Amino acid sequence: MSVYRVMMYSGFQRTLTADRVVVNGDNICFERSRNGSWVAALQLPTQLVTRVRRRCVRPDGTVMWSVEDPEPSTY
Repeated sequence: MSVYRVMMYSGFQRTLTADRVVVNGDNICFERSRNGSWVAALQLPTQLVTRVRRRCVRPDGTVMWSVEDPEPSTY
């Protein structure tokens, strides 16, 4: 499971774990896989979100945050 950090226009940021991030209509959905189906861990309106970053741990143990470009949902 990946760690994501969501930055919002209000200055608020939230860190959470999810298996994937998708854009579902006007919302960004952070989802976890449960018993073969996807369950929303967090859903936010896209107009409130400025940036989504995913934590990457390098082989030497250092942490890097990469900017994510969520994919449109296929369902």
